[in-house]
Amino acid sequence: MSTMGIAIGATALSLLLVFIWLMSLSLRKQRIEEERKAREVAYRKAIEKARKQEKQERLFKAETGHLPSILFLAKEAERTNLKEALYWYEKAAQLDDMNGMYGIVRISMRKREDLILKEQANFWQLAIAGLEGDLNAKFEMGKALIFGRGTTKNIPKGYSLIEESASAGNPEAMIFMGDWNVDKTNPEASAEASVKWYKGAADKGKIEGSLKLGASYLNGVGVPKNHGMACYWLESAAEKSHSEAMCRAGEAWRDQGEHGNAISYIWLFMAAHFGYEPARPIRDIVGSNLGVDSVVGLQSLTKPLIAKLTQKSVAKHSIIRALNKLYKRGVPIPKKVVEVEDDSDEIQVDTQQQESLQQEQSLNDGDPKAGEQAKAPVAVETSIPTTALDFSQPLKPPKL
Repeated sequence: MSTMGIAIGATALSLLLVFIWLMSLSLRKQRIEEERKAREVAYRKAIEKARKQEKQERLFKAETGHLPSILFLAKEAERTNLKEALYWYEKAAQLDDMNGMYGIVRISMRKREDLILKEQANFWQLAIAGLEGDLNAKFEMGKALIFGRGTTKNIPKGYSLIEESASAGNPEAMIFMGDWNVDKTNPEASAEASVKWYKGAADKGKIEGSLKLGASYLNGVGVPKNHGMACYWLESAAEKSHSEAMCRAGEAWRDQGEHGNAISYIWLFMAAHFGYEPARPIRDIVGSNLGVDSVVGLQSLTKPLIAKLTQKSVAKHSIIRALNKLYKRGVPIPKKVVEVEDDSDEIQVDTQQQESLQQEQSLNDGDPKAGEQAKAPVAVETSIPTTALDFSQPLKPPKL
């Protein structure tokens, strides 16, 4: 074998070895790359599995009321799926979370054409205001929950919110709670509780509360019947120039004792003057029973009161006290609301005026002609002067 052949053989062997080595390197590199890819796939699968597991856990926690999980899902969904975001924000809002409420309002503003969302937004805006201390908003939110306006009905929660608002001093909510406690559909109705709520509203100056409290005393609902207290609350509201209250006071005095119709006519006359139409026919019937002369005298007494009521310059309880003095009636003024007032601010009624009106009524009662006049409705009012009432001088009937 020649030297050249040996050299060629050695070169070929070297090339073969290099090729084998390169092949082994390539195979090794390929194997490493495959292993790396396999690890990445395994890692991604593990991460995906962990994420799925985490999502399942978060969904479970969110569905069972975990607020942070609910808000996380809501914010994530808001980027891509507003419907899903609303679902989660509403979940949070139902837990009284402000972020959830604001989320609903924010998304609703983005979809202004959706009337249902608009109504939902109105509800949650009320809820936000209620949580921030607005008692009227809390009251309105309670009503919305009861009637299902802008939200899912939740009657127990609705009444709970309204009671909270009432307990905190909202007179509108007090009236609502009073009405609810005499509602026949309320299984826990309590007439005694209704009186408590109406009294609270009346003490807050709510005329509707005074009217309903007066009716409670008049009819014995939740309290023993007490005509005096009923008239106090009705007349207190009437003194504020409330025409319906005047009519109610007039009806309460109708046919009540010797001077009931005279007092009734005074209130009914004022109610009709201030535009309460249902008072007119009742006034005329009561006037028919009194007679023309008594009606003229009563209208003369009442016209100055109308002037003062129009000017809103009647002191608290002054008309009640004046009628108490004039007719020696016993309408009580509760001690805790009696105020120290200057005598010049009260309506003064002297004995001469009282006797004049009472004698006039007695004469009509004994006069057959007066009895005939009483059969026709009486509405005499055009000839009486409407002079302003002078609180520094006693009231006197006009000379007939």
